[in-house]
Amino acid sequence: MKVLHIGPKNFPPCHGGVERVVYDLARFMPDVQSHVLIEWPQDRLPDRVRLLPKGLMRQFRMARDYAVENSIDIIHVHKEAFLPLGLLLKMSGLKCVATIHGCPWRLARWPLAIRAAFFALDCLASCCLDRTVFVGLYDWRLFAKLFPRGRTAFVPNGVEVSLEPSPDRRSGSVYLGRLSPEKNIAALAKAADQAHVRLDLYGPFDRRDKALREELLSLVTTSKWITWHGPVPADQVRNVLRRYKIFMNASLAEGMPVSVLEAAAEGLHLVLSDIPQHRTLQMPGCTYVDARKIDLRRLPTNGQAGGEQNRAHVAGNFSISNTVKAYRDIYRKIML
Repeated sequence: MKVLHIGPKNFPPCHGGVERVVYDLARFMPDVQSHVLIEWPQDRLPDRVRLLPKGLMRQFRMARDYAVENSIDIIHVHKEAFLPLGLLLKMSGLKCVATIHGCPWRLARWPLAIRAAFFALDCLASCCLDRTVFVGLYDWRLFAKLFPRGRTAFVPNGVEVSLEPSPDRRSGSVYLGRLSPEKNIAALAKAADQAHVRLDLYGPFDRRDKALREELLSLVTTSKWITWHGPVPADQVRNVLRRYKIFMNASLAEGMPVSVLEAAAEGLHLVLSDIPQHRTLQMPGCTYVDARKIDLRRLPTNGQAGGEQNRAHVAGNFSISNTVKAYRDIYRKIML
């Protein structure tokens, strides 16, 4: 079976939930030949990875021709931004699956018209595509009520779980992921600075928001508590997380946060924004904060409180093997 993934920014990932999911599906599904069309130019394109052109119709022609030339069985689009492309490819006669990694229409910062358009796209995908997958339980519950059984599916993201014992020499707090407005990262950094909590930031800036980059770099320059270390190669994420006791994510909305799962799998205590997408994870070692008014003055005094429980929780509920099995089952049913 051959599957063409469309939508990750890069491959291998420069971190980010969508990028990591596609990368792991390609790695852990050896019986499926994975092809990938990415958004961002990169110095070297691995085998079976191509750069998408700009513009919907150019993307459609490129993806359709690539699928025909390479005998692709299933198109798998990721994110709402690529749902129009997925719908066009489906209309051209190709089998198509979509994964919704987070619903932009839930973000209050977007104008109402844009939010309505994204919601309409999710509805169209749930009606027309061979399967529409939601990674967040909170999102899937809504669409499962709106559309007939079998049109949508819930497949939570999964990660590798460390089997190594936690190091004794851990210290400090970390955020590792995309540095974007949705992640509320500037507010988190300011709260850490005000509370005199040392916070190390890892990850790439969102290329669409230069104002956030300037604001955060200015804070990093003036604060002795905040440090930005840049992006982390995919194969070094786990090693970086193991240096810390606490992982922070004060995002305003999520689909199903891979970065949180990765941190929990390494035995870190979690400090998360109090939003439904975080609550549904049911992490045992977690401190919730108000995303609109972050207060970091009451962090656990015993360091990794509940960290080992988090690791066991991820192993039982969010392992990458479960995620891969669920997608393999979806692919096979579509091919019948």
